Amino acid sequence: MANPVPSSKGWTKNISSMASGVYFPLDHIPDPSLQFYRSQKNSKNSSSASVIIKDQRTRNGSESESECCIYRVPERLRRLNPEAYSPRFIAIGPLHHGKEELQAMEEHKLRYLQSFIPRTDLSIEELVETVRTWEERARNCYAEPLKLSSHDFVKMMIIDGSFLVELILKFRYPELVGESDRIYKKPRMVYDVVRDMILLENQLPGFVVKAIFGLLSVHYRERIHPEIIHHFFGFVLSMNGFSQGKFISEPDHFIDLIRSRCLPSVPHRSEAQTKKLDTPPAAIELNNAGVRFKLEKTRSYSLDISFANGVITIPTIIIGDLTETLYRNIIAFEQCHYESASDNYFTQYALLLSCFMKSAMDADFLARCGILVNRLGNGEDVSRLFNSIYKEVFVSRFYFQTLSEDLNSYCNKPWNKWKATLRRDYFKNPWSVASVLAAAVLLLLTFTQTVCSILALS
Repeated sequence: MANPVPSSKGWTKNISSMASGVYFPLDHIPDPSLQFYRSQKNSKNSSSASVIIKDQRTRNGSESESECCIYRVPERLRRLNPEAYSPRFIAIGPLHHGKEELQAMEEHKLRYLQSFIPRTDLSIEELVETVRTWEERARNCYAEPLKLSSHDFVKMMIIDGSFLVELILKFRYPELVGESDRIYKKPRMVYDVVRDMILLENQLPGFVVKAIFGLLSVHYRERIHPEIIHHFFGFVLSMNGFSQGKFISEPDHFIDLIRSRCLPSVPHRSEAQTKKLDTPPAAIELNNAGVRFKLEKTRSYSLDISFANGVITIPTIIIGDLTETLYRNIIAFEQCHYESASDNYFTQYALLLSCFMKSAMDADFLARCGILVNRLGNGEDVSRLFNSIYKEVFVSRFYFQTLSEDLNSYCNKPWNKWKATLRRDYFKNPWSVASVLAAAVLLLLTFTQTVCSILALS
């Protein structure tokens, strides 16, 4: 274990009562200047923090606009399903901070802070001074002015950031979970918390989470795999091969991280549409035209969908309780964040799926093909989800335009439909094949006998 924080700082005494809400040491620390180097007298303990601070100080104000990445969901999207964008159990970040209905989880966050502090080599005073240097950059990440005071904002980053780090650490290393842990000892609560962690309005900037991971002592940093967050979301969201995918090096936040995992292996910018979007037929119609569906087993939630020689290959599509929330929030992020419509890859992916699953029969067919894993219950629920998720979304370019044109072209050729009919109605099993062959032989014999009779009469 990491060396405990020296008791002379008063942390052991203060933290014991912190979870009960009696005392919170951050409230009693005066706002210090940013001259953190005055604590270099204990250089061993402050070395990791100093590196982070130096990195923050190299930044300048000209970057503030480009750092904006956390938004309020536009009203046109929110009114379609307000629940999909609102936290139910926990507030992460400033946008829902202090809401009365989310106060029950504040005690849990303080308990996790209590666990986090001994895993660092910093006192509470040093932690506050370190995090305070991130404030300006963190505020620039939010699209709207924040009403929290400087002190409250720093305190929020410490509590929420340490909670996220502890949650992910305990997932990776179950031996860190104590008997009194109120989250991991109630497995369903883990998913409730994760559900709130994938909301666009409920995010901490990615650099804050990364930096708080960096405050862990060497003992813990040596044990942490660089992809610990990827493994966490890959498991709880049932995203096959999540940690093996390509990721952007510095995600803006968790939503951006998950979105990056879904991007195509070789992204390309689609051209602006000069004609009506050419969307593909539904799954049943494609099947009736002879298109065969093949599962790409290595990844799920991937945009790597291809069509060649009458076969369309689609990665696993997993639909569960968190799917609508996840899809809507990634789409909302793309709608708010990207100026170029060609960057809205996930929005265009949702449009493609809505085309494939226009009805319950389409969804049930994809489930029989093994492409769709439906945990909602029935095909009607899935088709209703995709028919609604795309409303009020703006798309001027379509990444899957070429795929759609190829599928439509294939379906419009009569010969492909005839082949599909023969295969479906007459060659679907060995008995059908035998019956067709017997009928063909009988017809041939009848024709031969007729010819012979005509020749004999002549």
